[in-house]
Amino acid sequence: MRTVDLSALRTLSEGARVVALGEAAHHVAELHELRDHVFRMLVEQHAFTALVLESGFAEGLDLDAWVAGRSGGPVETAAAGISYGFGDAVEVHRQLTWMREHGGLRVYGMDLAGGSTSPGPAVRALLRRIAAEPGDADLLARSDLGGRVEAAVRFAGLDDGARERLRADLRALAARGLATGDPVAERLAASVRAFADDEDRDAFMADTVRWVLEREERVLVSAHDGHVQRAPFDGVPTLGGLLGAGLDDDRDLVVVGTTFASGPAVRITDRSPRPFDWAVALDEGVASPPVDAARSGFDLVLDLGEVHRVPGAFERLERDLAAPYPPTRTVDVIATQAGVSVPDPYRWLEAEDDEVHTWQRRQAEIATGTILGGQDRAALTALVERYDAGARPDLPKHAAGRWFRADGAVVVVADEPFGPGRPVLALAGGEVLSWLAPAPDGRILAIGVCTDGSEHNTIRLVDVASGERLPAPPQVLHSAWAGGASWQADSGGFWFFALTGTPEEFAQATFHHTLATAETVVEPVPVPDGSREYTLVQPSADGRWLVASHRVGSPVPVAVRDLTAPGAGAWRPFVTGCTGTVAGHVIGDRYVAVTDVGAARGRVVAIPLDSATPADPATWTELVPEGPTVLRTLTPVGEHLYLGELDRTFARIRVLDRTGAPVGEVPLPGRGAVAAPFFALTGLATGAPAPEHLFAFSTLTTSWSVHRHRPGAPTAETLVAPAVTLDATVEAGEAPAADGTLVPFHVVRPAGADAGLPAPTLITAYGAANVPTLPSYQPDLAAYVAAGGTLVQAYLRGGGELGRDWYLAAHRATKHVRDDDLVAVAEHLLASGRTTTDRLAVTGGSDGGLMCGVALTTRPDLWRAVLPRAPLLDLVAGMRDPYLDFVIRKAWGDPDDPADVRRMIGRSPYELVRPGVLPAVYVQAGANDPRCRPWHARKLVARLQAAQRGTAPVLVHVFENAGHGAATGHDVVVAQDVEWLGFLVRELGLGATPPTSR
Repeated sequence: MRTVDLSALRTLSEGARVVALGEAAHHVAELHELRDHVFRMLVEQHAFTALVLESGFAEGLDLDAWVAGRSGGPVETAAAGISYGFGDAVEVHRQLTWMREHGGLRVYGMDLAGGSTSPGPAVRALLRRIAAEPGDADLLARSDLGGRVEAAVRFAGLDDGARERLRADLRALAARGLATGDPVAERLAASVRAFADDEDRDAFMADTVRWVLEREERVLVSAHDGHVQRAPFDGVPTLGGLLGAGLDDDRDLVVVGTTFASGPAVRITDRSPRPFDWAVALDEGVASPPVDAARSGFDLVLDLGEVHRVPGAFERLERDLAAPYPPTRTVDVIATQAGVSVPDPYRWLEAEDDEVHTWQRRQAEIATGTILGGQDRAALTALVERYDAGARPDLPKHAAGRWFRADGAVVVVADEPFGPGRPVLALAGGEVLSWLAPAPDGRILAIGVCTDGSEHNTIRLVDVASGERLPAPPQVLHSAWAGGASWQADSGGFWFFALTGTPEEFAQATFHHTLATAETVVEPVPVPDGSREYTLVQPSADGRWLVASHRVGSPVPVAVRDLTAPGAGAWRPFVTGCTGTVAGHVIGDRYVAVTDVGAARGRVVAIPLDSATPADPATWTELVPEGPTVLRTLTPVGEHLYLGELDRTFARIRVLDRTGAPVGEVPLPGRGAVAAPFFALTGLATGAPAPEHLFAFSTLTTSWSVHRHRPGAPTAETLVAPAVTLDATVEAGEAPAADGTLVPFHVVRPAGADAGLPAPTLITAYGAANVPTLPSYQPDLAAYVAAGGTLVQAYLRGGGELGRDWYLAAHRATKHVRDDDLVAVAEHLLASGRTTTDRLAVTGGSDGGLMCGVALTTRPDLWRAVLPRAPLLDLVAGMRDPYLDFVIRKAWGDPDDPADVRRMIGRSPYELVRPGVLPAVYVQAGANDPRCRPWHARKLVARLQAAQRGTAPVLVHVFENAGHGAATGHDVVVAQDVEWLGFLVRELGLGATPPTSR
């Protein structure tokens, strides 16, 4: 700094009570040095006693205590006691040390606490000075929002209710402080109240300086030029103007501005509406903005000549803006499986303890604030709810000539599937219906109720006539995948599949419950030794036969029991040792099923229930041979069978008689999808055969409708019309995979969009477990298209869309093929000009979330944004989880085989993270997910946040009272979809100009 002539200031200051010294820019070394010189002069020549800084009043209390003699060093004291990082300069340390050595001097902060974004420091300081009350610790936890950027983002992430509760509680705390008669407590209370009331910073700072002047005769106030000038800044009254208006004499205030001829200039550019989401650049050798002293109201302007940035200040600013995440520690842990070892630095995030949950909540608030801060949350919610109106309905269940269905939170019984209903029972708040199963005589209704989104549900039995609760089994069902309750033909009891211990142990068995005695016992179904697979008991309508179907994705009837045999018969093995699917129903004395054994696309066979060799496919009778379509489901309706098929992913329904002879086809409303349970086993839980076939249908652009077809009728009757029609077009495409296989996909493009221009594009896919992705309506995807995005739904190998060969092509040792297919689709879209890498995103759930994780870590260059939902992300840790051990063994490989473990590590996103420039990431999970536990999301995001070398956000939101999806309450689903859609709007620029490339 060149020598600055302070003679004019010395003269102006002679009678003043306040000298306000401005800074042309923050974090300039020479400006800190100038303040030190000015303050020493004012102390030594004019008896000034206090320095008032542009820093939090609450934080300044400890700084003042150090100047007065408290132990400690100047570096750490200034870092903690001066806001905005202004204390990280040797010139500041020198000034504070001189004040301490001089003695009798005071230092104050005058600003709002927490860098003006978090009331936490003021709340903490105030609680130390007032009598404790219940709830104080909780309020401190909610109000201590973290560092300046983190705090702003977290506060923006609070929902309206949480934000207003915090404001109200802060006002109540402030009232307690104001009633103490302690002047410091009163000022702290004013700081707390200022945050609650969103008070202007300059007004608060002016009030604080006036509070200081009640205790100090003469003070130096230090702040930016824009604060100390007397004239309004952008039309808003300034600290300098407000001080001047409040002092008795104009000569009591001297306002000094500063400029420089050459120095640093920080350029700030908004990246998104998120608070403090700024791109910053540093220019050197730039003159400060010119100052018109008369117009700004400066009494004096000092030119410092050439100045320099405080070392490291700009880099700290970049770090602060780039990572508003809570600090995440690492641990020195090695995960070892089958002798194969990998580092596991975030193992501690697998715990469910207070430390992890605090971290999780802070991450969630940051995710919401980053995504929705600056966006119109109400408009996004309205859009999501509009398209959620077309969500797939649960079909009514038939029994004894009546229909049972859920109508909101009430279960009703009606004479028609959707006719006026009589209430049977009402669910309480927070309860979700997992399944319902009326007894064949219609007198008793069994339902599954989940209370926490986890899908863990308990059975409730209700007398339909009276609504009276009946004694029910105490066991917990892990999910609804085995259909809930399978009733005896005489309605005297039912079978169900439930846990034998804790959900974490994941050990299950088949139980039988007898209504008359309320006795529940284990049913000794002979399943393969050591199998953790699901089992569904299928009773015949005539009460003679029981069949036990085993395996959730590719069910097989492993055992049969003849209840008319002496002693009600014993279970005996049926179709055993079969690796394919045999999924059907008892029809007379035969098991009639769709199978892919000997037919990759499926055929219909009949197996006599009294066969001596039921496991031998050569003894099966073929009713419908393999054809060009993929056969998926078989449903008995009266004396007929309804055969569900996929024709290049599109639905078809044929009607057969009980011999398998074709008698017709159900005309569908268009080219789309017929609703089916996610897993084939669940689809076998049909209950007593209904006299008519009910089915739900949708397309990629038309929401779900419900139809009824009676055997022999030429048309299907519409019972519920579609609620939503998406204004969009659909086209089919194929992408060549590396091995030449053509991978099909559908493109859903908003009407009027120019197909010749690159579009903001989202790929969605699954490709696992023999589960077909259907060309059906999904509310979240429809809302995305309505917002202006183009959707590509891809049908990757590993799924069940094109038959067993398609499924096995990406299974276990070939699992990587699914991920390669995704990349092939993405590269095809890019090569054909449909999109660009800065407008391309990918999403998927569960195993599809793992697909997203692999895409993110192996090809980060392809994506603008990656959005895994309820994901599996750490295969090695998954091998320690009983449920995932079950999944991994059947779908991936053997956790006890070192070669398989090494192969799986090569597909495990958590293990694949490497430092580099990553796309934007938003991982969504459920706190009560028993399948893909939330630690998958926590661990991956922690590792990604540490590895990110770019500027794109890496976010995670673990939603409370949410699970894997099936039992998550409607309000939580809407909140999840709003945030998910908001992230795509933010990153892909939907409804706005395209975002710039990163």
